Amino acid sequence: MEPVVTLEGVKKLPAGAERQASAFKGQGAVVPQVPLDGHSVLHVSLDRETLLIAGVGEAFAGGLPAILNEDPKLTVPCTVSVLPAGSRLSGKKRPFVAILSLANSPVSRPERVTIRSQGHAYPFGVRQQAADLKSFLQSVGDLTPQSVSDIVDGLVQALLLAGAGPQAMQTAARIVDAVAGRDGFIEVLGVFDAGDIYLQGWAKGMPAGTNRVFVFDGALKLGELSGSLFERKDTGGKAYGFAGLLEVEGGLDAGLLRKVFFRGRAGWSAVVVHEHRTMPPARALPSHIRALLPKLSPAGDGRARLELAGRRFDGRETVSELDVPVRVGIDFSASLDRAGVLLSGWLLNPEDRVDAVLLRSGCKSCRLDTRWTTQPRPDVTSAFETLSPFLSGPDALQRHGFLVHVPAEEMSGSDGTYLEIVLKDGRTAFAPLALGRASPRSALRRLLSGLDPATAFRPDFLERHLLPVLQASDAPDPVVVETIDFGPVADGAVFALVIGLDGNFETSRVLLSLCALDPVLRGAPVVLVASQADAVEQIEDFRQLAGFYGLAVRLVLADHVEDALDALQAGVEASPSETVVCLSSGVLPRAAGWLEPLLAAFQAHDEACIVAPTLLYEDDTIRWGGAWIEPEDGRHLLKQHYLGYPRRTLHGAEVSPVAAAPFDCCVLPKSALTEAGGFSRKYLGTDEKGLDAALRLKLSGIGSLWVPQVEMIHAEDGRPGERSWKKLVGELDRRSFERIWSPVLPDLAEDIA
Repeated sequence: MEPVVTLEGVKKLPAGAERQASAFKGQGAVVPQVPLDGHSVLHVSLDRETLLIAGVGEAFAGGLPAILNEDPKLTVPCTVSVLPAGSRLSGKKRPFVAILSLANSPVSRPERVTIRSQGHAYPFGVRQQAADLKSFLQSVGDLTPQSVSDIVDGLVQALLLAGAGPQAMQTAARIVDAVAGRDGFIEVLGVFDAGDIYLQGWAKGMPAGTNRVFVFDGALKLGELSGSLFERKDTGGKAYGFAGLLEVEGGLDAGLLRKVFFRGRAGWSAVVVHEHRTMPPARALPSHIRALLPKLSPAGDGRARLELAGRRFDGRETVSELDVPVRVGIDFSASLDRAGVLLSGWLLNPEDRVDAVLLRSGCKSCRLDTRWTTQPRPDVTSAFETLSPFLSGPDALQRHGFLVHVPAEEMSGSDGTYLEIVLKDGRTAFAPLALGRASPRSALRRLLSGLDPATAFRPDFLERHLLPVLQASDAPDPVVVETIDFGPVADGAVFALVIGLDGNFETSRVLLSLCALDPVLRGAPVVLVASQADAVEQIEDFRQLAGFYGLAVRLVLADHVEDALDALQAGVEASPSETVVCLSSGVLPRAAGWLEPLLAAFQAHDEACIVAPTLLYEDDTIRWGGAWIEPEDGRHLLKQHYLGYPRRTLHGAEVSPVAAAPFDCCVLPKSALTEAGGFSRKYLGTDEKGLDAALRLKLSGIGSLWVPQVEMIHAEDGRPGERSWKKLVGELDRRSFERIWSPVLPDLAEDIA
């Protein structure tokens, strides 16, 4: 790409601004002189908070304290630059320039300044004032063989050495701004993903290589410009083209950049951003630089750095263009809601030529190959077996697959995300990524289908990659969108039955028929709750069912419902009664008369509580039959003694308090769930999710009660063929539950005891 802006229509540079040295020589105006008596100084104000003084004195230098008007309470910072003496001075006296910071001083024009150095005091009267900074520096230049540019350099160096804080840097930049002449224009301006800025234009005195610069974007900042020069025929030989990379301390908004000040042979100069400058996008910059490289001078290190910049990501996939057996493929990539980025794929590297694999997005990057978990991918070996001898035969390398989770604080994922493959010979190649957005639940379900079973359930794999996804998830709570009443739903009923639907609406038909046949439930309000997205087309069916059975039904449509417990949470909120009977759609009574003992136990208990029955599998084995906190191997666990036993094991068991109860079938106060903060969003299934809520209720003073003689059948969750998903859900939820509750269970055990 050719340079964009020519000199046509650009104003000619003022003759006096081409070289600032000539700006101070040959001026006929009479200027105040620096006093030579050693007791007074010439002064000029740089701004309201900065005063420059010049005089002759001892060889003190650096950052020193200065006392104003002989009042020790008015001590201010002072930076002194001592200059070599010229022919007008004799003896040990040396000219100096001091910069006083008056930011925290009530005195803006002191009459006396006393500089303290090495236990000595050097008082000076502040009497003569220069018209401006240029005349001030001209007067100082009369006392030293140094040029004005060298004097400015000394002041800048003294300020930065005294402490490169924001105030010192701003003072140095203002001095440079006051003396710099305009030297050229910036015509092309672009920002790379990493934040460094590409500049291109023309100037007369721009040096090649890496140089310290000041930049102005509304404020003056310190930066570093690595540039290279090239011939610009359109300047008639009076200037050179330049291209370079600018890095600014603290960052820079390239759209606000106005000037860049640099130190050339003739002093400080400035290149100004042209009003018609172009700003190519980051992806266009590498090709732009590559087109310019043949024209660039090899002087300095600027060309080498630009050559590296020309190899950066420009939006193309370049791994497949490598002449070595290195390839990469991504099977799954997702930006998770508040949980970072999840990647699964493969890297072919049979000859160990890859040094690092980086994930980049904007100015963020993280290394992947030091944190990912590998897995066998024989399909990759077969597809590329002709690329390397290490990919064929009985000992062929197979472990090419990888999976990695990157936390949100390191990489949130956005447009322009890509992989950078760094080879050991220094070359780089890139692979763009198309990150889809997904919830942790849907991402993990999709990911599991492509995982090797031996890898998917390894403890280290679960702990390093999948559990952090679950722990970082922060899905919104269920929200009631709409309530529709079919029949007279009276407020203030003794109790209300809340049925949480998980998308299987056939079970709701069975439950509604049981309500119609049960004399206790027939007159009670029934609250059906489902995801709005799933149930909006079933509204008319529910209306007909309610009318057919003669039930008072309140249909609740909610958002952010992922399972039956989420539906129950929204339904409890919309309940017309203060006593709520919760029932998941997959739970059915084993026999009639199931509700009366639960309500009786709830009403007989003096304090607020959750009352739950025994839950059975379809084969009459126990799914839940009480839970207790007990010590084991030096830690406390929530244990279910009767899990998996036949139901007859519980014959004769009595109502008893337990550590936690499930919400799949229970009786509880309407306000309980709200007080506990609802169900946690850090679980994939409903078992640990319900126990987690029950323990939080226990912490708030609401205990759990088990009524063993009431038996409900809770069939196995999920659809056929989802055994791996159920196993993963169980493993992750158990680990998530233990991570959250292990530190708390010992105290809860004492409270229950």
